[in-house]
Amino acid sequence: MMKYIYRIAFLTIISATLLSCVHKTKTGNDLSTEDINHIKSLGILLNDEKIIRFDTQTDIKSSGNFFTDKRLASYWIDKRDKSNNSFESAFYEEIDSIKPHDLTRSLTYASYIKVTTSNAKTFNIYVDGDSTQVWTFFNDAIDTWKSAKRN
Repeated sequence: MMKYIYRIAFLTIISATLLSCVHKTKTGNDLSTEDINHIKSLGILLNDEKIIRFDTQTDIKSSGNFFTDKRLASYWIDKRDKSNNSFESAFYEEIDSIKPHDLTRSLTYASYIKVTTSNAKTFNIYVDGDSTQVWTFFNDAIDTWKSAKRN
């Protein structure tokens, strides 16, 4: 019986490890028209905005973390309890600071960018993946924000 339990535990760990390696952030071009329309319907994407990078920890209908040419945004939709829904965004000119938190070595937590706005509002943009994918997302978001602040 113990051999069976050890085998199941081993296979579970291997499966979780392999599945976590498959995750990949997307560019705006990787999103379908249906995906883009869904995000627009949430009110956190304007018709003239272009998503640069996007990530989700579940599926696009339930959650999304992204940045565009104009803002950083995050949403969470709880299909069982709408009072838990969350929609956060800030345009680049409203953002005072962006602080990356790399948790790629953690098995249970996603890395994130902490966004602080000029009116002291804070929210997080979550990113999953390996260190290279996470830091590509972080650096691209920070570079886009800095470039928008200069203009």
